[in-house]
Parts: sequence; C-alpha cells; structure tokens
Amino acid sequence: MPMTQQPATGYRLWGKPGLGSMRRGRSQSTPRHLPAGVLLIAALVLLVRCAAAPLPAGGSTEQLFSRGLDEIVDLYIDPVSPRRLVLSGAQHLARLDENFSVSETAGGPAGSALVLSYGGREIGVYQTPAEDKVHGWAEVVSRVIADAKAASPKLAALSQEQIDQAVFDGITGALDRFSRYSPPETARDQRAARDGFGGIGVSLDAADRDFRVSAITPHGPADRAGVRPGDVLVAVDGLPTAGRPQGEVVKQLRGPLFSRIDLTLARDGSPGKRRLRMERELIILPTVSLSRDGDIAVIRIASFNQSTTQRLVDSLAEAQRQAGGRLRGIVLDLRNNPGGLLDQAVSLADEFIANGPIIATVGRHPASRQYFAASGDGIAPQIPIVVLVNGGSASAAEIVAAALQDAGRAVVVGSSSYGKGTVQTVVRLPNDGDLTLTWARLVAPSGYILNGHGVVPTLCTSDLGDNDGAVDQGLRRAVATSAAQPRSTLDERAWAALRGACPSRHGDRGIDVRIAERVLQDPALYARAVRVMAAAAHAPQQAAVPGSDLTAGGGALSSGSTNP
Repeated sequence: MPMTQQPATGYRLWGKPGLGSMRRGRSQSTPRHLPAGVLLIAALVLLVRCAAAPLPAGGSTEQLFSRGLDEIVDLYIDPVSPRRLVLSGAQHLARLDENFSVSETAGGPAGSALVLSYGGREIGVYQTPAEDKVHGWAEVVSRVIADAKAASPKLAALSQEQIDQAVFDGITGALDRFSRYSPPETARDQRAARDGFGGIGVSLDAADRDFRVSAITPHGPADRAGVRPGDVLVAVDGLPTAGRPQGEVVKQLRGPLFSRIDLTLARDGSPGKRRLRMERELIILPTVSLSRDGDIAVIRIASFNQSTTQRLVDSLAEAQRQAGGRLRGIVLDLRNNPGGLLDQAVSLADEFIANGPIIATVGRHPASRQYFAASGDGIAPQIPIVVLVNGGSASAAEIVAAALQDAGRAVVVGSSSYGKGTVQTVVRLPNDGDLTLTWARLVAPSGYILNGHGVVPTLCTSDLGDNDGAVDQGLRRAVATSAAQPRSTLDERAWAALRGACPSRHGDRGIDVRIAERVLQDPALYARAVRVMAAAAHAPQQAAVPGSDLTAGGGALSSGSTNP
C-alpha cells in the first residue's frame, strides 16, 4: 500500500523488480537533486526485514521478544529506551487481569528492579539490566509473563498468542500511533493483501446462506476453468461449504502456488453439479478501476499493492484504445485511498512525470535515506491530469498527489488530505507475526513535510454543495492555497491556516468529478491552474502569475470574478 533499491543488508523493498512492463524511477541513497534547502524527510514505505525461521510449537517467548525489542531499538525513527518499552509492555498485563500491577523501584544496593504484583501481593522482582542490554530486557519480559501465568487463572486460560499480543500492544503503545504488532493470522492476511496469495481468483458472497461467486479475476484459474459470477460453490476438495464460516472457506481456497484444488459448483438453470480441477496461481487483488466519460478517463485507485502500477498502465492503454487514441485528460481518483507500498506510489507517479524528483525519505537508520526521481520513461508525461483527494487520502496516495502537484503535472481537486507522511517498515517475527515500525518521514519535491500537513488542493470543494451550480461557484471563486509563499517556507501557524481554508472532508462527492472534467475540458483553465501551483511550489513570493487569473495573494483559480 517505487524504485527497486536494496536498502541495507537484510532488507528489501516490498516489490518484485521487472513486474510486467512496469517502469521504475531512479533512486539514490543520498539525495543530490532536490531544491536547495530541502530537508529530506521520509515517505510512506513498507519495507520488510528478512524473516527468521518461525518459532516451533512451544517456542521461546524470550526469543520472540528479544527479536522484537532488538528491531525496535535498531529501526525506530527516534532513539528508544528498552526499559520504557518493557515497563509499558508488562503494565499491559492488567488489560488481561486487573489484579496485576507493575512498578519500578529506584536504584539501591542491588540496582533498580521491576516489581510484579498480583492482588496487592508481590510475586516477582526482576533486576533490570543495563540500558543497552536488549536481550537482557527480553529475558525480563519472558520471566514476567511466566510468573504472571502462574499467578493468574485468567492468564492461564488464555493462549500464549493472546498474552504475547497484549504485551506487544503495550510495547508499541510506547511508540507512535502507526507502529503496531499483528499476530500471525492477521499478519498473513496483510501480506496477502500487499503481495498476493496462492488462489484461484474468485470472490464469494454468503449473504443468502449459499457461497455464491460474486466476482472473477480476469484470466485467473477460475476464469479459465469456466467459473462465472452467480455460480454457487458447493464443495472444495470434496468438503461441503454449507454451514461453514466464510473465512474458513476462503482459507481453504488459498494454498501454495501451483497446488491443485477441486471445486464443486452449481449454476442456476443448469442441471446437476459440475466438478472443476485447477491449479492455484499468484492472485493480487485489483486496486485500479477504469471508467470513461467521452474522451476523459476516470481511473480510481483504491490502494497501492504489488499490482497497482501495472494495472494503471493497462487501464490507460484501454482508455486510449476506447478513445481512438485521442484521450483529452485523466481524472486520477485517490479519494479514501489509505496508501500502501512506496515502490508502487513512486512507479505510478513516474508514469506521468518526465523528469525531476518524486519523493525523498530519511530516518535514523542509514537504509531509510532514499531519493526517488523520475526515470523519463513514463507512458503519459503529457496528458492533462486532475487528481482527486479528500480527508481519507493518505500516505502513498499523498506521495502521488504531492509529486504531480509540485511538478506542475496535475491540478489537485477536493479537500485537504489526511497528512500521513511517515514510513513504516514491517518486521517478520519468529512466531510469523509482524511488527510494523515507523522508521522515517517524507518530504514533497518542493521541500515541505507531508506529515501533519498533507496535500492541500489547487481547487477546494470542501464547502461546496453537490449540485451543478456549485461547479460554477467552485470555478469562479478564489480558493486559499499557498501561492503567496512556497509551502516549504510555511510555519505551523501558516499550515494550520492553509488547511483550515480547505478542511478535510470524506466521501465520494460528485462535485469533485464534475469540476475535474470541466477543468480538463478547458485547456486555458487547466494551464493556469498547474502554473500557479508550480509557482507556489518552487518560486519565491510573487504578486501574481503573469497572464493568468490566479493571483499569488489568494492562490485563486478563477474563470471570472475572484469573488463567489
């Protein structure tokens, strides 16, 4: 939810180089081409630490927490104390049994210690190791958990996974709100959504008690075998589906790549049942959808997973074919897009930008410092673009919107985006769970920090009604943007005023698409809009953009009067 670059030893980007005809931009560990004075801050990237072998059944709790604490201390964006992490994790045992309390004693003849109490009675005292002895702190956690289970019937009745999650929730709770622990089953589902899974390419709807096929992945195993929407899935590998939980059936449909699976299906109006055998293939959930209004393509991107850029390329090719090669413009709809993979955000932006920076990242760990620039190989560097954003557009979606806006490649329409500009790295733990850690921040090409600021549209629709009259109103009036001052120079007070002039809104409002299409149908209006934002991004303060109705004083896009 970018460019193929090997960060540090032991890391890889979520991404498979050379996927289809996808083109990648260039990256460098040390930024060299950003404008003078740009502070490199990081983008939303998902990285994965090479996984250790999963813990065997009954594996070491100490091993699990040793790995987790070690990764946090090494990777987290700010220096962090193992003492603070362990104390916070141990205190979370009270979430499972309110009789627990954990305190820390001051240093004495034997040094400082953690004290575990149950019902007011002291049941464990643990001498604390030196601050830099991460594995010693993991041993403390392991002993606390063991003593807690021995003292509490409630904990003894829980699975080790439930206890591990409570302690990890306490540990990550001492970090920022985007750092978290995912237990093994949740982590596997998240990996499948990002990277794909072995499957046959069907979606199921169990609303009528039958497991009915609701959608088919084009050209996937089920499609080639003749499965069609509306078919009822009766059995999988001979095991009936009736009465089973949907999650259980879906899990059975998935499996190792190239493994065989037998389906029994029924079709309305057809006698009997059919049995089909097929092989599982890599299935990556589609995130891109295409519609067309005349010679304008509307491309919706729901999130950024491993196939997003390739599906965008395919959608553009199809839109060009439908328009007879005369596509007037593109509406790139990123509303309510929560983000995803950095490599996909960068490679997608690269398809539209001829040259220049796309994003840069930096953090405490050397591998987090990256710079991404356009490769010059994009398939659509000239077609006019309008990008739609709202308060649900975050992280990878903000990378694309900011890159296209700063490069003067797109007019951004909608309301202020979420403002998440931090990088998460995903660490695979020995129990097959995931530890997601914030390890860097992001800066837009023009030099402003995305985190907390987001993307403020060129044309704001926050307070417009959703009717035809509102379209004319939106195109007439001045909208407060930062054209008077480069966004990289704004202080927090100025940013608050800028976002306050175009507050975040949620929902897919028709006014956004209608304004986008009007802008694309008027080349002069489009040119004025992209020109003022390019000026705001890169130029010093100026009174006006020559030859346009966009004044620097208000950053107004106007097709007439500057008043509503």
